[in-house]
Amino acid sequence: MVAFLIGLVFFAALVISLGLIFAIKNINVKLITYADEYTQSYEETKQALSVFKGESIMFVSEENVAEVVSDSKYAIASFEKIFPCTINVTLKERLETFAVSVGGFYSMYDNDGKFLRSSVDNANANDGSPNVEITGIAIENLDKIANIASHFKEQFKALRSIVTSINLDSRPDVEGYTERLIFNMRCGLKIQIDDYTVYTNEKIDYAYSKFCTLTDRQKLGGTLRSYRIGGEDGIVNADYSIY
Repeated sequence: MVAFLIGLVFFAALVISLGLIFAIKNINVKLITYADEYTQSYEETKQALSVFKGESIMFVSEENVAEVVSDSKYAIASFEKIFPCTINVTLKERLETFAVSVGGFYSMYDNDGKFLRSSVDNANANDGSPNVEITGIAIENLDKIANIASHFKEQFKALRSIVTSINLDSRPDVEGYTERLIFNMRCGLKIQIDDYTVYTNEKIDYAYSKFCTLTDRQKLGGTLRSYRIGGEDGIVNADYSIY
């Protein structure tokens, strides 16, 4: 019994010692932001993350940190544990990109399709220019459209500066109707992705290749359509029409 009690005391001492060694003492925060003045945001974010100080580094995860900042205008860019007691967190500002008209107001969403704020005008919080307006798309599918728009931006090297709106042409009441995702360009051209949920990136790639062959006059109007023809052995193609 004495040996058992001694062992229990040593075990408890070991647990307490490990708890002290691996208790989080330092939380280093780095912000990637578009704002000129971000001191207040930085301090508020550090204060919010200080909730983890004293917690065991073994049990704090990236998901825990993401939950704490979920209601802020930042998202996690990187998360790193430095044993025994330090966490490094890099946060990037959520880039306001999309606008959805709801009941006379605009709901603003970031480039991942996550809600940011509401506004009476479609004006970006950072530069005052319009965000890309989304129409015909259910809010629960906005993240999927944002992902498609991200690839579009990679190919066309821009999004907000060249696209006024993105709309979905869908007619579920018409059997066999091909859904079309349409990027309405500021220059007047429409870029239409037929059956947009399959071979999406390939269709956008072909659309860009075709776009590069258009004359300046053609880009002022008409429709550039990207689609896939044939069965499993079919090909992706893109063409231009003045309509």
